[in-house]
Amino acid sequence: MNVVTILGSGTSTGIPILGCKCDVCNSTNPANLRLRTSVFLTTALGKNILVDTTPDLRSQLLQHKPDSIDAVIMTHDHADHTHGIDDLRPYSLYQNKDLPLYCSPETAASIRRKFDYIFSPKPVIGGGIPQLKLIEVPLGLLSIEQEDFEFFSLPHGRVHTTGFRHRSLAYLIDCHDVPIEVCERLKEMKLDWLIIDCVKPSPHDTHLGYEKTIEIIKKIQPLRAGLIHMGHEWDHDQLQLRLQRDGLLEAVPLKDRDILQYR
Repeated sequence: MNVVTILGSGTSTGIPILGCKCDVCNSTNPANLRLRTSVFLTTALGKNILVDTTPDLRSQLLQHKPDSIDAVIMTHDHADHTHGIDDLRPYSLYQNKDLPLYCSPETAASIRRKFDYIFSPKPVIGGGIPQLKLIEVPLGLLSIEQEDFEFFSLPHGRVHTTGFRHRSLAYLIDCHDVPIEVCERLKEMKLDWLIIDCVKPSPHDTHLGYEKTIEIIKKIQPLRAGLIHMGHEWDHDQLQLRLQRDGLLEAVPLKDRDILQYR
């Protein structure tokens, strides 16, 4: 079996939000403590693949304790998904090889600009830097570490994010819609798990709100769906009850450190 571990399930601020006094940010329920969204795939072939490098990455990896990272997938260039990139340094140094980082051409161009100290050809004076190799991924099928992935472009405000499918898992985050051809393709694949963006109860300009998330789940018809990238508008238990009341027994709000299995 393949395994996906939820390293973080929160929106760009993390939950609790600094200085916020709302009920969710002051909750004592551990399910409402959400680091920035990232996941970790451990494949049936024993490959370790990290998805996104959040500002919380060091804390996430200290909790998860992977011995190695074989590859990184970067969904897009926003700060809450990239600004922990330097925490890859120990893994690339201990493994003594370039760590491949897969992303779209759009994301690669931005990452080269934002982290030029890593990707600039000029020698760096002082401390070490992560040994990373940027690999631009085309849409469609691509082999990563002997694992077949399928990549999709998703609209995220004025930019695009990269969703993907690995075997019977699909991961669709940071998008305000999912193209119908992507929904139809994923429905054909009979997913064990769909992990999907659901930032708040109401509509959002760059993310999926509740109604749109549910609409897409119904189009794709996975065996199970996990909601992720949630803001402080969502109390975990209340969202779970809402899903049950709406008859979506296959859908659950995900928590940090949840472990999901898929074929």
